[in-house]
Amino acid sequence: MIKPVLHRILVQLEDIDEVTEGGIIIAKELIKKERKAVEKGTVVAIGETCFEAYGGSKDTVKVGDKVLIAQYSGKEVDKEKNIVVCNDEDILVIFSED
Repeated sequence: MIKPVLHRILVQLEDIDEVTEGGIIIAKELIKKERKAVEKGTVVAIGETCFEAYGGSKDTVKVGDKVLIAQYSGKEVDKEKNIVVCNDEDILVIFSED
């Protein structure tokens, strides 16, 4: 189990397609590079002091929220599940159904 501390958030990034719509297979190195640039993901865990420094609360973002994070932010912590840890300030947008 991975648990973020303080103002950190765990985000599971969306998968990158390995084959284009036209059927072209993308090289592994390019996929690796693209994975680092992915900005959309789902919150999987939240540290205990997230958003407090900005007058917010831990409830600003909830587990399961779809979010947009700053490009190239975060450190990969689980390669198999494509999970990164990032700072609360790296969360730029929360997507909603509305």
